Parts: sequence; C-alpha cells; structure tokens
Amino acid sequence: MFAGVVSYLEVLRPHNMLAAAFAVVTGYHAAGGRGVDGVLSLALLCALATGGGNVANDVFDADIDRINKPRRPIPSQRLAIRDALAWYGIVSLAVVVLALWKLPLVLAVIVLAWQASLFLYARWLKRVWPAGNLAVAAIAASALLGGATAAGEPALALLPMAIAFAFVLCRELVKGAEDVEGDRAAGARTLAVIAGRHVAARVASTAMMLVAIALPLPAVLGIYRPAYAWIMLGLVVPALVAGAVTATKARDSRGFARVSRLLKLAMFAGLAAIAAGT
Repeated sequence: MFAGVVSYLEVLRPHNMLAAAFAVVTGYHAAGGRGVDGVLSLALLCALATGGGNVANDVFDADIDRINKPRRPIPSQRLAIRDALAWYGIVSLAVVVLALWKLPLVLAVIVLAWQASLFLYARWLKRVWPAGNLAVAAIAASALLGGATAAGEPALALLPMAIAFAFVLCRELVKGAEDVEGDRAAGARTLAVIAGRHVAARVASTAMMLVAIALPLPAVLGIYRPAYAWIMLGLVVPALVAGAVTATKARDSRGFARVSRLLKLAMFAGLAAIAAGT
C-alpha cells in the first residue's frame, strides 16, 4: 500500500511543484509584495496544477518514457494509466474548485489558464518543435506573472519572465537531446530528432552562453540590487557555462541528463537572485 501511495505522489513530481510555487512567490516579490500571505493560496494552487500537468504528461508520454524514463511510475507499471487518469481528474477538479473558491477572479483565471495550458502542452504541443519548447518556457515563465498580478503590478513581471523564459528554453533544448531515443521511437518531432543530437547540443550550448552573458545586465543597468548580481555570478552563470561545455562534450543521454539536473538546480538559484534583487 505504501508503495502505491508513493507512486501517486511521485507522478506529481513534487520538485516541479515546488519550482512553480517558488516562481509565483518570486513574481510577487519582484512586483513589490512582501511575505507570502498575499500569494500563498495562488502559489499552492499553481503547484497543484503543475502536479496535475505532470500526471497528464506522463500519461501521454507513456510510450516515450518506456525508453527514456523506465523507472517512472507508469512505465515501471507501479501505476496503471487508468489510475493515473483518475488521479489527474481528482487533482484537476480540486484545482478548479479551490481556485474559484479561494482566489479573486483574475487570479482564478490565471490558475485555470495555467492548468489548461499544461494539458495542451502534454497532449499536443510537446512533440512538435519548436512549439513544445516555446510553450513550456512560456508556461513556466507565466508563474511569475501570476505572482506579480497578486501584488497588483503585473507589468513588473516582464523582466523576470524574460529571464525565466530564456533559462527554461535552454533546459528544454538539453532535455530534447537527452530524450532523443524515445522521442524518435514515438514519432515526436523535436530538434534533436529532426537535426540530430549534435545540432541540438550546439544550439543548447549557444543559448546557455548567451543567457549567461545577459543575466548580469539587470544589475549592471541598476534595475536590480547587487544581491541579484552576486547570486547570478556566483551560482547561475557558472552553472550555465559548465552546462554549455558539458553539452558540447556529451555523447549519450547520461551526459545531457547531468546538464539538465544542473540547470534545474540553477533555476532555483536564479529565482532566489530575482527575489533578492527586487
């Protein structure tokens, strides 16, 4: 029984849920909000919607994950697809009910749009390049817009959203190179499938270096406080440079998986830099 409960939790991917909640809170602080009381419900519901989106993603990617991620709950047969679909329905219904009950209408609309976008990405967009990469980067970045809207200043989310969009796009390119075997077998049309893993690696490496160069600019221009620069230059920029170098040398999925994990950790540091610098 315990193993079954773990599978239901694992398929939500709690680390992604945490990243979504953190992004919402970061957007709130970037727009002048302080503390978490004014944004806590929104952050929790965006996290829950993200978990539901991850379940849908794993259902639609079951054939791909049997090759790329065989240890996940569905391909490892620890969680049946019909049970995962039921779980998705429960989580999604909870998001809708709680959003309409707990949030102001504009924030409820943001959460429901987030939920719908994650489903559309999982069902249709993920397997088409560049739509899939652009969609997931935009969805991730929009969490900052939600937080800034909760603070009453949505326009102040534009710069943090641009940073998040560029960073997530880099990681999605790396993930495409990592997952090329399963994507090709399932008929997905990612950059790595279309042009080859080596081309995707070069594009991802170039993108990471460009983002690394651009990240300090908000502090240089006086938009963000020095704390932003210290965190970015101390943690995020080195991670991007290391990721770019590693990606150019990677020859198999394991090498790209290491870059993907490094960028995931750097993503949290980048959000912390934005929160500290605003």
